Amino acid sequence: MYDVYYTTGGGPWVNAGTDTWVNLWMELIAPKLDVKPILLLHRNKPKGHEDYEFPIEAHWHGDNIEKFEDICKGARRINILHGHYTPMKIIEENKHKIHSNILHNSVDHILKSQVGTDASIGWHPYLDSSWEMEINKISKHSIWVGLFDILIKNKNIPNFYKFKHNLELSKSNNLGFASRCEGRKNPHYLDGLKSYLFTDSKEFNFIWKSSVKIDTSKMKIYHYNSKHKDMFYNMDWGISHSSFTHEPFGYSIFEAVDRGKLPILHSTWCKDFEYPYRASSKKEFQDIYKRLIEVPYSEKNHWFKLLKQFMKDNYTNRDMWVKDLLNIYNI
Repeated sequence: MYDVYYTTGGGPWVNAGTDTWVNLWMELIAPKLDVKPILLLHRNKPKGHEDYEFPIEAHWHGDNIEKFEDICKGARRINILHGHYTPMKIIEENKHKIHSNILHNSVDHILKSQVGTDASIGWHPYLDSSWEMEINKISKHSIWVGLFDILIKNKNIPNFYKFKHNLELSKSNNLGFASRCEGRKNPHYLDGLKSYLFTDSKEFNFIWKSSVKIDTSKMKIYHYNSKHKDMFYNMDWGISHSSFTHEPFGYSIFEAVDRGKLPILHSTWCKDFEYPYRASSKKEFQDIYKRLIEVPYSEKNHWFKLLKQFMKDNYTNRDMWVKDLLNIYNI
C-alpha cells in the first residue's frame, strides 16, 4: 500500500516558492508518514543534477509515462503538493483518489492582480480558474498556504521561513530584485532605475525589455541559478523590490530581510502590519525609492527590525506546520 504525492517540481531545481515548499515537505513530512509515500513529478527531468537522489521513491513523468500513470492507478490516495493550473489527464482519471490539494496561489487573485494596473501586459503562466475550483471541490482537504483569505473554503496552513543569516540592514541604497518576472511581481516598477536583477533573463528580456519596452539601460540582469544566490545577495544593494501584487507568502521577501535588505512591499502584503514603505503602482514605488535614498539609516533600520520581528513572531513555527500537515496525511 502506498500514497502518491503529486507535484510539478522539487529537488535541486528550485525556481519558485512551490519548489521550496515541496523540498521542505520531503525533509520534514515524508519521514513521518504512516503510509509509504511515492513522489510523482509531472514534468520532464531538467538537465543537470543527474546524480541527485530524492529522499523518497520518485518518478518523472517524462521518463516513463505509462509507469507514471500505473503508479497513480495503484495508489490508495493522491495528495497534490503542487499541481498544474490547468486540467491534467492523469488527475482527471483519478479524481476519486484525491485526498488533499495544496493551494500555493489563488488563480482568481492572479488574474485580478493585473486588472487596472499600470502594467501594459498581464503576463503569467496559463491558468484555469474553473479547474482550480473543481479540484478543490473534489479534494477531501483543501489547504491554503498564503497569508490572506481567499474565496475557496480551505484549511489555512501558512508557510514558514527559517532565518539562517540574520544580517544587519545593509547601508547600500542600490535596488535589487530577486524573483520570477511574471506580471504580478511588477518588474516594470524598475523602469529606468539603476538596479540589480536576479531572474529568468530570457523571459525578462522578451517580455519586459522587448515587448513592454521598459528602460533597462541602468539595470544589471543576472540569469537565475540557485547556485549563484549567495553571489547575488552579496552584491552592493540594500533595498529590495518586493512589491508583489497579492503575494501568497513570499519566500523571497523573507529572504531579503534575512540577508539584510529593506523591502519595498506591496499594499496587499500583510496589510495588518503597519509599514511605511509600500507601493501599488510604478509611480508610488519610484517615489518611495527616491524618498528612501534620503531617509536616515536609523529610521530605515527601525522599520527593518520591526518587520523582521513581525516575521519571526508569526511565520517561523516549523513544528506547528509539520503537525498540521501530518494531521491531514496520517488520518
